[in-house]
Amino acid sequence: MRQVLTLKLNFMSVFLEKKEMFDQVLLLAEGEMQDPIGVLERFFSDYRLHECREILWTMVQTCLTTDNTEFEDPADRANLLLRYQDLQRLFEACTLVIKKAKK
Repeated sequence: MRQVLTLKLNFMSVFLEKKEMFDQVLLLAEGEMQDPIGVLERFFSDYRLHECREILWTMVQTCLTTDNTEFEDPADRANLLLRYQDLQRLFEACTLVIKKAKK
């Protein structure tokens, strides 16, 4: 009888290994850093709130329904769902910021 051993390998994420680098603004151009509201306006002119929710839900659903060892632990799945809620709240706050900025 052959025994199969499954190990959950915990590789250190590059984001955790190089925290100092990834705690900085990396992708925004200088002009965007001077006008972050403009970045939000452009983002939400391309994506409506319902589309953001759909994209985010697809990401969560994919992580939770595929054979992905990163999310086999219930605590890992719970953390993913918490981040999902946090990002939805962020999207909602951004839309309100944009609406207030336009007034």
